Amino acid sequence: MANIKPLKGYRYNKEKTGDISTVIAPTQYNISDEEKSKLYEMNEYNAVRIFDGVEYDTDTKDNNKYTRAAEYLQSWIEQGVLVRDQEDTIYLYEETIELHGNRYQNMTFVALLELEELGTGNIRTCEEIREMSKRDRYELLSKTNADMSMITCLYVERDKQLLNLMNELSQREPDMDFDTFDGMHQRLWKITDKSVIDEIVEGFSELPLYITDGQTRYETCIQYRNFMKANNPMHTGKESYNYTLVSLVNSNSDGVEIMPVHRKIKLPRGFSEEFFIAAVQDHFKIEKIIVDSQDDSLIETMKKQIQTKRAETKFGLYHDGDYFYRLTLIDNDYIKKELLPEMSKAYCGLDSVVLRKLIINDIFGIRDDYEDLVSTSMSANECYEDVKAGRADLMIILNPVRVEQIESVTAAGEKMPYRSISIYPKPSVGVIINIKD
Repeated sequence: MANIKPLKGYRYNKEKTGDISTVIAPTQYNISDEEKSKLYEMNEYNAVRIFDGVEYDTDTKDNNKYTRAAEYLQSWIEQGVLVRDQEDTIYLYEETIELHGNRYQNMTFVALLELEELGTGNIRTCEEIREMSKRDRYELLSKTNADMSMITCLYVERDKQLLNLMNELSQREPDMDFDTFDGMHQRLWKITDKSVIDEIVEGFSELPLYITDGQTRYETCIQYRNFMKANNPMHTGKESYNYTLVSLVNSNSDGVEIMPVHRKIKLPRGFSEEFFIAAVQDHFKIEKIIVDSQDDSLIETMKKQIQTKRAETKFGLYHDGDYFYRLTLIDNDYIKKELLPEMSKAYCGLDSVVLRKLIINDIFGIRDDYEDLVSTSMSANECYEDVKAGRADLMIILNPVRVEQIESVTAAGEKMPYRSISIYPKPSVGVIINIKD
């Protein structure tokens, strides 16, 4: 069973910080160096200083971004900049943003989740991770002893009881109500009534949780727990290092979106359109679609042209000019039969797997350790700009992963390829901080 419980979270004291919007930061993955500099200048207490601090050439083992994060955290608590809630609390957290004409409104429960070894219970990881980012997060956790940000867990609820409870609880006045610098409206409610907390805890007791963002942090917390356990002869399993901070996302929510993760590709020998058209027809139907104008209309046309309500794999590929190619997979069984017979049918049918095996590996000849040649982005506009600026030779637009694919792949004990899934909106950093006492 997935075991959640309330916490006494630390939150910013606006009497010390001023406008709360100036101290809340986006997640590490969504932040550029330029934005980090702006956040540093915006407020001396901005959460970016403790979650993703600046590195300097003069850094040493005893003075670096991780040790500075710990110093900031301790100092801010001593100064009353961060204040701990005094009651056991489960938080109701809402983010609302307008983006490209669409309104997203993600409402989640925030609580502590008891850590369990992956593959042994109801907590399921969705993606492969990179060891480099894992080392970075472990250094931060070991120095600060704190969860600076929330791990996002998706849950599939058939009867909508928890969703209805969320909607009911959100009718009262929020305990926090503010806008972030990037235009996101956020509200937070403290749930301290024990009967309501018990109802929420019971509601999650039999639900599988799918880690859709923060798997690196989750595995880091497992590693940290194991270290603490080995060095605590009085270990009981109830210590705070046995838990981590999570944002629990209801898949039935109309405001939350599973976003596609697109690809930008830089080819060492450039892109041969003629060769690609000939090669791709082994497994795909290819259609050339002309667009009257470029920029936004081209991207929106690409997205619409690859949408599908069926279990189809469709990509949009753009290289140059006023047209793009729509690729529709016609050889649905090839990967399972010929390339990955040991993997489940659900895994072999993932768009990211089809793209990697049949196009990136086979046609472009790029191996799986392709970080320098293939990069990812949730923004199709960013991909397009990189192609036009020559930073990439082409972009490939994908559809988002479906909930049933997440369920099927994880049920088979497998993980999707790195950067296959993204939930939007993501929890901001600094709204709630959990310190492991």
